[in-house]
Amino acid sequence: MSSPVVVSPVPVRYRPAQVRALFDKMAETYGWSRWLSGGQLGRWRHQLAHALRQPITGPAHVVDLMAGGADLWPALHHRFGAGLHVTAVDFSAPMLARAAALAAGSQLALYQANALATALPAGQATAVTCAFGLKTLRPAEYPALAAEAARLLRPGGEVALVEFVLPDSGWRRQVMLHYLALLVPCLGWLQPTANVHAELARYASVGPDFSALRQALEQAGFTQVRQRRLWPGYAVLLTAVAKPAN
Repeated sequence: MSSPVVVSPVPVRYRPAQVRALFDKMAETYGWSRWLSGGQLGRWRHQLAHALRQPITGPAHVVDLMAGGADLWPALHHRFGAGLHVTAVDFSAPMLARAAALAAGSQLALYQANALATALPAGQATAVTCAFGLKTLRPAEYPALAAEAARLLRPGGEVALVEFVLPDSGWRRQVMLHYLALLVPCLGWLQPTANVHAELARYASVGPDFSALRQALEQAGFTQVRQRRLWPGYAVLLTAVAKPAN
């Protein structure tokens, strides 16, 4: 008689309801993340956007997964111009309400859904992006993310993912660990309602498993999977290309 399969429970912080509740609370003060990073988050978003190619034909149509307040929108608009159309996907209604203030026109559409199963039309996007949402996923969820990106993309479309990471060792790691340790009391002193941002530091201290993520992308049919660390060493950009049409 075979032994029963033991399924490990999902840690509370990675449960969708917990993640959604966190970002619901964070929406009001999400702008704080800009200056908490010294403006570096914006620079990394621009590097992600400029890693994407211009479409060979037609305008760019980007699906931004785990979009939060659609903070990637300005960088994408700068990259692709007036022909751009972005669908910002997030399951937090307050974050999408914040995103609505960015652009009232038809270039930015807001879509409330779980990024791993959006129900958006297949094969329409020239690019799928995700900026700083990977930290809230478990490696077991990477295949679902890769499969959804592959489903959304046109043949030959691109995926670009960027996430904050801690260096494996060295003085840069120690500097950031000390900064993250000081973040909680400082936020509580400056603005108690912004204290919720400290939870992101706890996610960041674990970080994504990029080896598992690359493998998930390759198994979903992506090619040209590339990974590079962004200056000054606290972010990683991962790009890949969907398989072309037969």
